[in-house]
Amino acid sequence: MKALSLFSLLAALTLGAAPNAGLKPVWEDDFNAKELDPKKWSVGGQARIVDGKLQLEVTPKDKAGFWNGSSANTSRKFSHGQGYFEASIRAIQSKNRGWTVFGIRNEKMEIVPSSSLSFGFSGADRIEPSLHLVEETGMERLVPKERVIAMDGGKSYKKFLTYGLQWTATSYIWYVDGRQVHKLSRPIPKEPMYLEFYQHLPEGGLLKDFMNPKLGPEPMQIDWVKVFKIP
Repeated sequence: MKALSLFSLLAALTLGAAPNAGLKPVWEDDFNAKELDPKKWSVGGQARIVDGKLQLEVTPKDKAGFWNGSSANTSRKFSHGQGYFEASIRAIQSKNRGWTVFGIRNEKMEIVPSSSLSFGFSGADRIEPSLHLVEETGMERLVPKERVIAMDGGKSYKKFLTYGLQWTATSYIWYVDGRQVHKLSRPIPKEPMYLEFYQHLPEGGLLKDFMNPKLGPEPMQIDWVKVFKIP
């Protein structure tokens, strides 16, 4: 039994397991209240709690085909230094509706270096790790050249999966269900980061595949979010 446990541990380390095993979160929200806690979250648009989950709604504007997104973030309310941030998310399914984002970022992106790292969800199991990095030479956006998160058959939107973001003294790391899927070694900021969830729509909010104001894109759903300090 001990040998098996050791083998399992080594296998997990080899695969790049999530770094929070056995640790208690320093901050969390399970969204079991009736409304979002204003001491924790700043809200834009129709981000609300429904049946114990945070929902990022897409709501119609006055003109057919035009929509408003929504957001929730902890800017100026909670931020954390180098650590591990994770959320249980049911990703969006429909395409051609912009994309939704789970990310962490520095408060002041004009400081060098500063950064934001995230998962972008654009529907139909398309999920992309992304890093925006500000250096002396300017800002650059770094994404994998190939798809690094292989999901077939609607895995990402048929159930909730755990998405994790970590920044260390040397690297930025992305995880899905405890498995490392992407890693970058780039300059690391000294300032803490806050959490953000948001819906990014095309300019003006025009969604040509959603002209009926009663049949809009489905919401992004978040079951819980946790933040860990990694020793």
